[in-house]
Amino acid sequence: MNALRVLHDHLAAGEQLTGLEPVFFRLYPENTEAGAADSILFRPDAGAAPSELMQQPGVTLAICTERPDIGYERAGAIRDYLLAHHTASGVCNFQILADVVGPSTLESGRSLYELNVRVWT
Repeated sequence: MNALRVLHDHLAAGEQLTGLEPVFFRLYPENTEAGAADSILFRPDAGAAPSELMQQPGVTLAICTERPDIGYERAGAIRDYLLAHHTASGVCNFQILADVVGPSTLESGRSLYELNVRVWT
């Protein structure tokens, strides 16, 4: 199971990614430069120690946008969606580890908002 793909597919099925360009592993210059489309990064995070019964990989989501109000709003909507729809096929819980962090302002002036999710499988 790829936690990044599972979380991406779960959010896409709930129409949470509309208007966001998905990017995996790292943001590239074309995602962070002024005038770029809004994007959402799916990056592996530390997670927690697996046991013989379940794994707990972590995923960091980061929304990169030129519109700080929209970035925070979108990250909050994803958080709320995962709280309300916290299970999926093969996943017993999408756990929000902290509230939305940000904005971090990039050199290009774009804003970055992060959300950390543990995927219990």
